[in-house]
This record gives sequence, structure tokens and C-alpha cells, in this order.
Amino acid sequence: MRVPPSERWESFGTHLHRFEAPDLYLVRIRGNVMDEDMRTQIEALRALGERTGGGLFWIADVSAMGSLTPQARRAAAAHEFADVRDVLRGSAVVGASFTTRVVATLLIRAVRSLEPHKIRPVAFVETEAEARVFLKAYRRHGAGVAAAP
Repeated sequence: MRVPPSERWESFGTHLHRFEAPDLYLVRIRGNVMDEDMRTQIEALRALGERTGGGLFWIADVSAMGSLTPQARRAAAAHEFADVRDVLRGSAVVGASFTTRVVATLLIRAVRSLEPHKIRPVAFVETEAEARVFLKAYRRHGAGVAAAP
């Protein structure tokens, strides 16, 4: 397992990620997302959840994303990563194209079908500032169940 990201941007594949205390995981996706890229993010979320002792919020900037490979989609939906879904308190996706929103929405629904009682808020927004505003509301209110795609 890799060391989880620090508070400075670190690369994994063609992408970047970092942690912002107390509970925010930020990712900048550049190019295609492969199986190993998805697994790196899942491992980072798991390790950061352990480090913080609580839930995490996730902002993913996908404005420069290519495609999400079938292997990466399967990795995200795999039962072996159910504990990571417990760590996530809310997510925001920045700069998603129409196609990316459709694929992400399908992936979210697939994951939720495995554990429908664990719905977490997800928003598709245009800027990181909008993402922060969206997640701030859930941080304040304990990240309860919310409507999402």
C-alpha cells in the first residue's frame, strides 16, 4: 500500500491528489482513469479515514479526465471496498462533461444498489468553490442522508 497523500499535491499516474485537514481529499484527474488509478484513490480514502478517525469529504476535479476504463468502474463498485463507502461523507465532482456525468451517475447508482441504506450526497458542480460550499453544508450537519443522482 502507498502512503496516503499529504497536504501537498502528489502524483499517481497522470493524476494528482492531496489531503486538506481536517477531512478533505482532493483529486485532479488528468487523462484516462485506469484500474490502478482507482485503486490508488480507494486506498488513499481508506488510509485517510483511518488517519482522521472519522469520515472524509471528496472533491474530484474531472475537467481534464479522459475515460474511465471498465476495470476502474469494477474496482470502484467492488464489494472489497465497501468499507471505503462507509468513510465517505459526501463528494463533489468538478467540471464533469455530460458524458462523464452520465457515466459517474451510473457508477453511483451501481454502488448504491449494493448498499442502498448508505446514501451519501454527491454533487456535480462547475468550480471547486461550488464544491466546497456544497460539502460545507454537509460537514456542518453531520453529512446525513441526502438526495443525489
